[in-house]
Amino acid sequence: MNTMILKIVPGGAFVENTYILQSKNSKELILVDPGSQTLEIEESLSDLSFTSIHIWNTHGHLDHAYGADYFIKKYKADFNIHKKEIPILQAMTTAASRFGIPEFSDAVVPEIDSFIEEERQYEVGNLNFKTLLVPGHSPGSICFHFTRELNPEEGLEEDLMICGDTVFAGSVGRVDLTGGTNMEELLGNITKKILTLKESTILFPGHGPRTTVEIEKESNPFLSGMFNG
Repeated sequence: MNTMILKIVPGGAFVENTYILQSKNSKELILVDPGSQTLEIEESLSDLSFTSIHIWNTHGHLDHAYGADYFIKKYKADFNIHKKEIPILQAMTTAASRFGIPEFSDAVVPEIDSFIEEERQYEVGNLNFKTLLVPGHSPGSICFHFTRELNPEEGLEEDLMICGDTVFAGSVGRVDLTGGTNMEELLGNITKKILTLKESTILFPGHGPRTTVEIEKESNPFLSGMFNG
């Protein structure tokens, strides 16, 4: 059984969720959106046995990418993000000075190793996932769609999606930050690309608690009534 380890590490000034994923059959792990809570992330990593780290970012805003340079330098991790997020990354230092929060004062723009392609199946460290491009909060916002085995003998599995700042429990991402477009585009993309997934799909957002597609279709005030399927 290819069991997936999934750890959530919230922290930093904006209480951003960093995710650690690893197959128990692999010494490689995926670090999604390493924020400024590097000490908390390191503590979670200390429980795991690994030889390499692959950083995959949903987008390039400061609170989601601040820690990337740290892990690149310490662990020789590779950094992957959508090409449309380059201007967002390059604005990290400007954003840091605008917020005026001390923990972001030494922000370093991370070096990119490869660009994430949308609507593509990837395999990293024995973990398979599909990428979905869901613009609105930023132009290159990517969601990572995994299927996790629960009991292969009975064919039990669950779908989960790490969705960055596109949709939250009871809310959606802002569109007034660097690279944001407009609410109409964001809501339209969420409706077409996320609300059409299995209702049982667990959504792991960039901030706040997990939720499901079913819950957001029924009760998210930004999305309820938009889905006609």
